[in-house]
Amino acid sequence: MFATPGSKPTDLQRLMALLLAGGDGALASHRAAAWLWNLVDDLILEITVPRTRRPRLEGARVYRLEDDHPGRPSIRHGIPVTNPLRTLCELGSVVSVDVLNLAVERALAARLVSVSGLRREATRAAGRGRRGPRSLIDVLDARALRDRPPDSVFESRVAALFRRHGLPRALYQYTVRHNGRFLARVDFAYPEWRLAMEFDGHDAHRTPGQLQRDLTRQNLLVTAGWTVLRFTWADVVERPEMVAATIRAQLANLGAA
Repeated sequence: MFATPGSKPTDLQRLMALLLAGGDGALASHRAAAWLWNLVDDLILEITVPRTRRPRLEGARVYRLEDDHPGRPSIRHGIPVTNPLRTLCELGSVVSVDVLNLAVERALAARLVSVSGLRREATRAAGRGRRGPRSLIDVLDARALRDRPPDSVFESRVAALFRRHGLPRALYQYTVRHNGRFLARVDFAYPEWRLAMEFDGHDAHRTPGQLQRDLTRQNLLVTAGWTVLRFTWADVVERPEMVAATIRAQLANLGAA
């Protein structure tokens, strides 16, 4: 990484300078590592150094390595960083449950980790009573998508919305059949109440053909006795309370407890 005289350092350059000051064995970790892996949006300068080192670095949080088996580090954008599994285990100690949940879904959507791999790592690391791995286990236990990876970060946010607002756990990517015949695969469903919920991302209905297929599919579901609710990206991001209230009201209309 090079910088011209007088130019403002980039975030990557700031982080690399911090690691150089931290000495041999220093790694980007916690929120800095999550930022490098595109699991969080904002860079917080946090690094981990070998336990024998005690550097004082202004403007950064420095952790000392506590684990005799830290896992193989990775290189991301030329910067040494904790691997995704360890990053998510550590992230739970410095962020809220909602931030950790979204980071987990981003990592799964990007195929950086698997649910089983996360569980193994978190269970191993939680043995010493650490808060981060315990928080990760709680997120995995409450995960609305169960053990399936999301098709997109958007669907991850929808799953988090269900959990955050206390809605009953819905089935993800549910296949609807009627009289033994395949009708549709819906984003989320409550099969016992024949309630399907479709969440349209940014690229939904980009062509007349796509719109026609969606309308035909929805009509087939309604004819088979299903109720279909549709929401957009803006609904999920800007009006999550409205989405939750609508689903809850429809469940009440259908006689759900």
